[in-house]
Amino acid sequence: MSAMLAEWTKLRSVPRWIATLVGAAVLTVGLSALGAAGGTTDVNDHPNFVTGPDGDPVADGFGFAHRTVTGDVSVTVHVTSLSPASARAGQGGPDRGTVVPRTPWTDLAAGITLKDGTEPGSSYVSVLLTGTNGVRMQSDFTQDVAGSPSTGDRWLRLTRTGDEVTGFESADGVAWQEIATMTPAAVPDTAEIGPAVLSAPAVYVARGMGGSSMGEHPESAAATFEDVTVTPATDGTWRGTAVTMPITDDLIAMGAAEALPGPVLTERSGTYTVTGSGKVGPQAPDDDVVEAALLGVVAGLMALICVGALFGTSEYRRGMIRTTFTAMPRRGQVLAAKATVLGATTFVLSLVAVVVSFLVAVPILQGSGMAPPAFPTPSLTDAAVVRALVLTALFMTSVTLVALAVGMLVRRSAVAITLTIVLVVLPLVAGTVLPGTSPRWLMYTTLAGGMATLRAKPPTATLAEPWALIGPGAGITVVLCYAAAALALAWWQLRRRDA
Repeated sequence: MSAMLAEWTKLRSVPRWIATLVGAAVLTVGLSALGAAGGTTDVNDHPNFVTGPDGDPVADGFGFAHRTVTGDVSVTVHVTSLSPASARAGQGGPDRGTVVPRTPWTDLAAGITLKDGTEPGSSYVSVLLTGTNGVRMQSDFTQDVAGSPSTGDRWLRLTRTGDEVTGFESADGVAWQEIATMTPAAVPDTAEIGPAVLSAPAVYVARGMGGSSMGEHPESAAATFEDVTVTPATDGTWRGTAVTMPITDDLIAMGAAEALPGPVLTERSGTYTVTGSGKVGPQAPDDDVVEAALLGVVAGLMALICVGALFGTSEYRRGMIRTTFTAMPRRGQVLAAKATVLGATTFVLSLVAVVVSFLVAVPILQGSGMAPPAFPTPSLTDAAVVRALVLTALFMTSVTLVALAVGMLVRRSAVAITLTIVLVVLPLVAGTVLPGTSPRWLMYTTLAGGMATLRAKPPTATLAEPWALIGPGAGITVVLCYAAAALALAWWQLRRRDA
């Protein structure tokens, strides 16, 4: 305790250190606000999405063989085949970038859908056999539950009882396995139900040289359904409908306005063939409002590095370190006290700075176009926002402690500051220039990976910033490892070197 009190007295008694710490917070807030005011987006003016039941941006396009049902109902189908039907020429391709791997939301799929009409964006629930992600049950563009990993011949069943809808699957049509029970938000008593087929566009991304570009190849799939039964039996015929997204100028330019090849639904001797194209799932932009509101962190971090390095070297420069070690012979305890005092102070100031940056910059960003419905308004009560703010403050603190440890090792302020800044900035520059997803390993192994803590959204390969390639957990882990290793090395050197 006495060692920490002594180090706290040293820290607060040097006015320029306190001024720099406060300046780091001011820089973080000011440059975050300035950065927020420096860009605009027209994604809400030219959307490639519709809004789902909760108001968030979604994609909703597929081939639908349906009939109208009222009340409780159960539909069973036997999916005997599922394969790509065709690919239409579009912008992008293997020669222009890297293909984005398919997910349960972007895989080709065939199954049964219960939906509030055929308007895109309306409430629904589906049980689907996908091309590579097994059997899935999905609802309202947000819920996704995995069934078996089977991707071959499969029996599927969707049963509505009251407001609840249950999905089942079977390998032989005799022994059935329940997948999940869901309650869609707004499927009315009278709704549309039947076989559905979808195939999301293939997405290609090119990154590098400070930018990124994305293109799509619209694709379609065809599936055959046998033993289609509706219980209780209903009158009427199956109607084939292509549920389609609104066509914008951008989509027309990419060739997405072309008609589907052939009819949506054909029937021969009780076997139904359904062709569909499009994606059903979330469609939010990968750009992150929280990240955009915190970009001033880079400037604040530079000031904190200076304080951390000086806090470690100043006593060597003036020869006061001998007095410190005489009063406290256990040198590791001195280092621990320095790290604790500096770390706690830095974390509190950093957390205040990033929270204020968030509160100031988000309204500015919304005025520049990063607003609903494409970008739902982030809140301090959102778990993802809280995580981003706390981890960003921890990232800034950890890098400051790296600077402290480097200062204790090299004992020269200019060298320590330069080395720590290079450890952060050089990987960022290299990661921005390198092509494709190659910067991912750079982010996994350097301090620059800590920038991933700024993001509230999942990792993505579609953005120019290299830290978006990894998750915040991986980013903060590598920075904490650097801080721990640097402090351990400084402790080892303190014990073996003269003061």
